[in-house]
Amino acid sequence: MTDVHWLDLTLIVVYLVGLVAFGLYISRGVKTGTDYFLAGKSLPFWVIGMSIIGTNIGSNDYVGSAGNAYSIGLAQANFEWIGAIPAMVLGAFLFLPYYWRAGVYSIPEYLGKRYDERTRFVSAIIFTAFSFVIVGVFLWATALMLHTYLGWSHWVGILVTGVVVGFYTVTGGLKAVTYSDTIQLVIMFAGSLGVAYFGIQQAGGLDAFFSKLQTEHPDKLHVFLPADHPDFPWPGVLLGLALVLSPAYWCANQAVLQRTLAARSQWDSQASMLFAALAKTFIPLLIILPGFLVLVLSAEPLEDKDQALPWIIKNVLPPGLSGLLFVAFIAALQSSVDSTLNSASTMFTRDIYGVWKARFARNTGIESEEQRDSREGQELRLGRIVTFFGLVFGMLFAPVTGEFGGIYTFIQEALSLFQGPVLAILVLGILSRRPTPSGGFMALLLGLVVAAALRLIGEWNMFYVAFASFVFSGLFLFLSRYFTAPALPDHIRGLTLRSVIPDPHGNSSGGNHG
Repeated sequence: MTDVHWLDLTLIVVYLVGLVAFGLYISRGVKTGTDYFLAGKSLPFWVIGMSIIGTNIGSNDYVGSAGNAYSIGLAQANFEWIGAIPAMVLGAFLFLPYYWRAGVYSIPEYLGKRYDERTRFVSAIIFTAFSFVIVGVFLWATALMLHTYLGWSHWVGILVTGVVVGFYTVTGGLKAVTYSDTIQLVIMFAGSLGVAYFGIQQAGGLDAFFSKLQTEHPDKLHVFLPADHPDFPWPGVLLGLALVLSPAYWCANQAVLQRTLAARSQWDSQASMLFAALAKTFIPLLIILPGFLVLVLSAEPLEDKDQALPWIIKNVLPPGLSGLLFVAFIAALQSSVDSTLNSASTMFTRDIYGVWKARFARNTGIESEEQRDSREGQELRLGRIVTFFGLVFGMLFAPVTGEFGGIYTFIQEALSLFQGPVLAILVLGILSRRPTPSGGFMALLLGLVVAAALRLIGEWNMFYVAFASFVFSGLFLFLSRYFTAPALPDHIRGLTLRSVIPDPHGNSSGGNHG
């Protein structure tokens, strides 16, 4: 153990024990799969909006963004200004209405309705596998925090975090996740404001802080980096981040969107994303400032850029507030873990196992009416089991992520391998009825191959990979209508733009044209 004030330790212990008690309380109302995966479709917009931000500004933002700000500077803010708010507004008005009307639990389920079960199954495998790996990344970030601040070994930090988060996530489901996110977000904002105040004061005031940045680190103050920058070239930021990665994250990310599907009404679903977009405008100050403070205050360079945030907590804040902020950032990390686990559990239970089981039942005809009636209870049990084993996998995988370098960059690299094709079939699938079921499936598979080849063989930058795979899948999907069978009008009714817009005579435009 390092020298930590007793007040800080007390706050940390009270917080962790409180989360366990909260999970026990929420779990009493979870009786069915709908309760577990969609909180009984009972969530108001403000809870969802706060939960979205709580999930989003998790380990990859608080720890990873601070580390990237320390490493590359202000250009990291593009992930918030360019890479979030416009896409959140787009998601609220274009994507969410169709997800809501379709009555789906997940993005793969919508793809299954719009295209076919093959597309649903493959997309669910991709999203679920990514989620389980990312849980390990989040747990590793938490372990870094605990190691730097408390002196715990990485394994102890992983174990403690896994037990606490696993308890309320496994038992309470989405409702426990969303309400815990809401509480955690309030703590995060309070702690971040404390960092800003005490850090700038220790730097000698706002004028001294900016003066030192401008004189000693002028290269860190560029919003856009040169076109030949290895990680964040400005053309890649505009093409790959603004046009592909950002809309894909905010309009097709199960961990973010699952709570919008649990809203008590379509209005609450859309309003929640707009409310989150408003809150998002304040986030860059809170998550990037710690990296700049380390540049100004630290006499020695950090061994690992992702240690920037823990360094600030330990060296800048007074007792009490230091513990509060540490709790805030542990809350952010746990928010990422719980949301990812719950979304992965939903997709595995309904979109992987559920699709396989339904096909098996159709082929054999052995599913009885009694078995169908008990499906909700079976989904609840399986959901909890998958959440538990997903957490165990993440805990075992966490130490491996220490070899990846910066956690924020790793996450974006991984997303660039599949978000382009997914976004292409989603956008075209909503805007037009022309894309065919087989075309959607092939566009997804071939887009994944193209993305992997460009990144792993061609060694393209992640932003260019995302943009190129998006364009390829979109073009293939558009052309595939000439050599694949179209979807029946009733199959896609209500799932595409023109199929829910009435014509001037008051009839639904559900025909074959368009």
